[in-house]
Amino acid sequence: MAVRGELHLAINGELTSYQIDTPRFTFGRGNENSLCIHSSVVSRTHAELIRVGNDFLFRDLGSTNGSFINNARISEQVLIDGDIIRFGNNGPELTFHRIEQATGAIVDTAPPSGAQTENLMESLVVRLDDHREDDICDEVNMRCLLAESHLNKGEVERALEVLEKYNDPGFRADLPENFQATALLWLGRSYLENKQLDRALECLQESLALYKQASDGKGDDTGIASAHASIGRTMINLGDYLAAHGHLQRAKLAARRAGNTRQRAEIHYLIGKIDWKEGDFEGARYNWQRASRMAEETNDPPLLGRLMMQQALVLYTEGKLKEAVPAYQDAIRKIEATGNYRLLLKGYSSLSRALTRLGSWTTTARLIDDRLQMARLHGISKAEALALTDQAELKLLQGDLQGANESIDGALAAHGETIYARTQRILGRILQARALPIEAKAALETGLEAARKRGSIEEQVLISLELAQLVAEQGETEKARELVESAEVTTALDPALNLTARALFTRGCINRRDNRINEANRCFSQSLSIFQTIGDPLRTALCHTEIGGLRLAQQRFASARAHLEEARGIFARLGAIAELKKVEGLLAIPMLSEVVAAMTTSLPGLGGTSQLMMANKTMTGALQVLNGQQAIQRILVAVANDELANLLVRGLAVENYQVELVKNGREASSLAMQESKTLHLLLLDALLEHQSGFDVCRELRKKKIETPVILLGGRQGLEDKIEALQSGADDFISKRNLILEELLAKIDALLR
Repeated sequence: MAVRGELHLAINGELTSYQIDTPRFTFGRGNENSLCIHSSVVSRTHAELIRVGNDFLFRDLGSTNGSFINNARISEQVLIDGDIIRFGNNGPELTFHRIEQATGAIVDTAPPSGAQTENLMESLVVRLDDHREDDICDEVNMRCLLAESHLNKGEVERALEVLEKYNDPGFRADLPENFQATALLWLGRSYLENKQLDRALECLQESLALYKQASDGKGDDTGIASAHASIGRTMINLGDYLAAHGHLQRAKLAARRAGNTRQRAEIHYLIGKIDWKEGDFEGARYNWQRASRMAEETNDPPLLGRLMMQQALVLYTEGKLKEAVPAYQDAIRKIEATGNYRLLLKGYSSLSRALTRLGSWTTTARLIDDRLQMARLHGISKAEALALTDQAELKLLQGDLQGANESIDGALAAHGETIYARTQRILGRILQARALPIEAKAALETGLEAARKRGSIEEQVLISLELAQLVAEQGETEKARELVESAEVTTALDPALNLTARALFTRGCINRRDNRINEANRCFSQSLSIFQTIGDPLRTALCHTEIGGLRLAQQRFASARAHLEEARGIFARLGAIAELKKVEGLLAIPMLSEVVAAMTTSLPGLGGTSQLMMANKTMTGALQVLNGQQAIQRILVAVANDELANLLVRGLAVENYQVELVKNGREASSLAMQESKTLHLLLLDALLEHQSGFDVCRELRKKKIETPVILLGGRQGLEDKIEALQSGADDFISKRNLILEELLAKIDALLR
């Protein structure tokens, strides 16, 4: 039985009928549509009705005010006889009827076979075998719908199989221009998902040209926006961000003309990706937030899933790891509902890395096993390679060098001839652990080149830092410093200071090898503060290990033991066996065995004038005796703020300094003059009551009292520092974001 579709529109009591006489029937305010509806709530290209055999699929085209069927807002739905279509909340209404072609009778109102969209998609394969050869436009609709359904589920190969015939210009020659353009658009998108970028670009550019010629030369704005956006996405994958941005801006203009909110959401999502890759994190955040608002309006689950992934990435990059994990889990649940296993694997991959940094290694291991099973089930070699790379890194952290080597070999085999920067970086670390520095250097340099070609900022920095540590260990410290300086240029773009902390740690390692103890101590202390703020336990422990080693070299045994014990506890909780053995080896040194631990630990969370918290693990006991003399030095602390004063007193006390505390400048000046011979250092707040720290310092210098002075200022500006030095102070440090380890290093330098 042949069936036709018919729409009835009632305006001012008059009923007008419209026959659906084309395979693709469009609705909108623009004159280029099959049915032009002059209403302010109707977008220029609002919706479309696609004929698939005897069924009719209604699809909203991302309109601003939405489309409703029987009072329910929908994105797409197969129509049955009697359905009422409404554009916008209070817009014009149409009634749909299915009419038998031969008799003109209305077909039974019972839902036809495949009335649900999902069932319709499942039946398309059968319908393709039964379609009439002369109905070529109907075939294009069916093939493109089926390809779109496959792509939404991540089934790229099946989408390409469905559209394969349109690779032949001969099959396309008899099609109208707009159908040729649609076939090429979906073919190009399928090649894009399959990473066949050159073929994708060729199809999409031809599709764009045809869309511009369609509709009697007026152009199809929805099609033009789709083609420009897809070309922009291809250019992002090719690393040509300037060309990508140009196409996306043109896509945005066309989508705005068409009134297509869904397309505008996707375009903002892609522009945000360019901003992110170029280091414009604020721009990326703005575009993704705007895209999210639009996507929620249009009810597009696949796009919403992608946007939730990007929002989780923002949290991850900002160092909000505990917030990033549930954000990734929410995104994964949204993606699971779409059935897109390729996107799902990306979500699992991102979640794995967040869990690894948080120290949830057991959960990470299980998740990686699930990823490997899914990737192998669906034959996605890239996802398998990425999972094996993450597995290799985890095994390396756990001290399983053989297992790490096997996993990275599997990752390289799965990648084939394609070179991925992250895989090369993990390979380089494994080769370093196997004491193969030449091979490690070659792997890292290969990865660095790949990262530069892909425009991957993070991997460029991380590989440069790995290379710096490697060449430093080989004695090439100048080259190592050059690599770190190169990386530090990029770390300024990192909103969470994560990369900055990694660079500081690497610089600390280089300074340690050059025996620049104070510089090394400052670098490790600053990186420790950042890693503690982020909540990265592994790197926090690595910093404690390095600081403990420096304290040992300085014969500050109580502090050394405390830092090493802190590192040991973290490594034990994580299961980082190799690092744990190193720390236990240091703690077994006879010089530390009889020492009671006493440590100053930089931690976030206090706010105000200081972000530090002193953690004295145990009572310090009697003052340490070195070379038969009591190692005691008196420091006068003059600070008005009670919180900061308490922190400084506690921090200095656990470092075996005797502290005298006063609250105003008059008391500080009096005590400094009376006990100038027994006070070893003055720590003065620049803004004290009765007499400023600057004035106290000037008065002492006039009376020829040369006790070292460090001034604590409220600002980080050059003017305060210059005034402090001109007043006679030996050093100046800002109270804002004060890092106690840096202050202690300055005190050590002045008291030597």
